[in-house]
Amino acid sequence: MLRRVPSCPPPRRSRRAFVRHALGLVAGALTTGACRVSSHPTLPYQPPSAPRSVASWDDVLAAPVDVDVQMVVSARWDASRRGLIDLSHPAAREAGLERGRMPIVLSVGVVQHPERGDFLVDTGVSTEVAVRSRGKAVRGLLRRGLRDMETVETLADIVARLDLHVAGVLLTHTHIDHVLGLPDLPPETPIYTGPGELGDRRKLNGLLRPTLRRLLEDREPVRELDPATAIALDPFPAVVDLLGDGSIWGIPSEGHTAGSMAWLVNATDGPRLFVGDTSHTRWGWEHGVPPGRFTSDSELNARSLDRLRTFVQQHPETVVYVGHEI
Repeated sequence: MLRRVPSCPPPRRSRRAFVRHALGLVAGALTTGACRVSSHPTLPYQPPSAPRSVASWDDVLAAPVDVDVQMVVSARWDASRRGLIDLSHPAAREAGLERGRMPIVLSVGVVQHPERGDFLVDTGVSTEVAVRSRGKAVRGLLRRGLRDMETVETLADIVARLDLHVAGVLLTHTHIDHVLGLPDLPPETPIYTGPGELGDRRKLNGLLRPTLRRLLEDREPVRELDPATAIALDPFPAVVDLLGDGSIWGIPSEGHTAGSMAWLVNATDGPRLFVGDTSHTRWGWEHGVPPGRFTSDSELNARSLDRLRTFVQQHPETVVYVGHEI
């Protein structure tokens, strides 16, 4: 339960610590049901062609597509280690990991398809966040909490520098730090999420829901992947061929949130796997340790992490991008 926020502002010297503590409590409390993430309309997404008959990932990866993939750092921040990594896990205890803060990044995956346009995996930060604009999507306590964030490159600057023609945003999930760049994109830009993501009920959504509402304002319905279009490919019970050509695969990875997604890009220079916050850190990924306080369902998160790691063990040529480290 959140502590009562003082009615008067904290002393100047402790304001930064106060805001960090308050945001940490909010993030740590996103673990049980309360209100929906968002009431923004959604539509079930149907790939442009019927699910293909493939027997295994070997069949998929034997027919790569000439897509270019890169990861771009949009901002640098820091966060609680016990939120990012389950410090009670035996591997974390053996490693002697301790509480404290650690540096993280907010990144943007860029997938450039030769025929279908360019896709973004998550959104980094917008120009609004970088210039600390008032009265727009990010307000109040959240805006204050972003003061310590260092913008490296806004989403608008990334799009301009790479001359992108954005055909869609592939969200790993809808936590605020993954959607802050949306104001830099046209309102008609398609947004894709996992099944049930916006309907997920999380404690204290009441605090973050208004921000997400403003970020999605005037946008088209969010496209939720439809489980009816999924096929099973070991080790995953369900995957979706997003464009129908085998280039981008959506992998439901519930646990961190109800609709968390991993995205696999079947590129000619090898598979690229975006695991989102199923693993925030490189250490967590390498040691099979799920996130700590910053995840909704630890057991489901651990299962999803195990499946993703099993895939990479079976296909070691895969390049893995974790949620908040490069």
